[in-house]
Amino acid sequence: MAKPPSVSDVVEDIFQSILATPKQQRKLRSSTFWDKFGFERRTKDRVEQVKEALRQRNIMLNVGLNVGEGAFGDSAFGTESKHEWLVLSHVIPPGVLKTIEETRDIPTPPDSWFDRMARRVYESEREVEYYFVVPLLEQLGYEEEDLAVGFPVQMFEGTRRVNKEADFVLFNGANRTIDDVLLIVEAKKTERIVTEDTVGQAKAYAMWLSTPYYIVSNGDEVRVYLFRGAIQPDVMLMTFKRSDLRQNWGTLYQTVNKQAIIEHKEKLSKMRADSGV
Repeated sequence: MAKPPSVSDVVEDIFQSILATPKQQRKLRSSTFWDKFGFERRTKDRVEQVKEALRQRNIMLNVGLNVGEGAFGDSAFGTESKHEWLVLSHVIPPGVLKTIEETRDIPTPPDSWFDRMARRVYESEREVEYYFVVPLLEQLGYEEEDLAVGFPVQMFEGTRRVNKEADFVLFNGANRTIDDVLLIVEAKKTERIVTEDTVGQAKAYAMWLSTPYYIVSNGDEVRVYLFRGAIQPDVMLMTFKRSDLRQNWGTLYQTVNKQAIIEHKEKLSKMRADSGV
């Protein structure tokens, strides 16, 4: 009987097929995807091997029945049904950690700050906002003049114009213009799990305000998304518990600190200008 291909070889083939697409993205049925590996069963160890191989190739996952509507991140990867869709995207987020030397230059809060953040009990959404989100944003390099709380957003739901309020919108300074928008943060109280409705709400704000990233948190779980436009599914770059904030600080900081997003927006503007868009 033929020996099944190695995980790395299969992922390399998938990677090359993604690179060959205009959007750097492929959509596969779960059954088609797993058949490539020749596994008899999706054991936990095998799923982790595949996930790690995908990470090494900067292949991000979205899993769900309706991509872009109710799609969820890779937390369910390996347990999905054979009929569900896997969307695999090649994305290299700006600021992803490359070397140990680079991590030494990252401004890192003291241990006492991480301990205080981990111990805090939040009794309402307001406490999540002011005792978790605001201190986190300060450590990520945002200043008071950058922060708009309950920022009004006009959008359309079908043909109907509606007025909404984004919990937090971060700007580059005091100007409240589209050109200066950097980041959306949507907060919920700790008792409420982060749902796809919450993520969809933050995505809608990102679309109407043209932000490259958005964060969703209930004070316990933190998710960071890369916004990829109205058509392509967004990519969940990070998901972690508040208790693991210290371990994830380097990647979080390099991805969504104020200066990193400013530079990312400048690169996007230059790319659009060069392509005549």
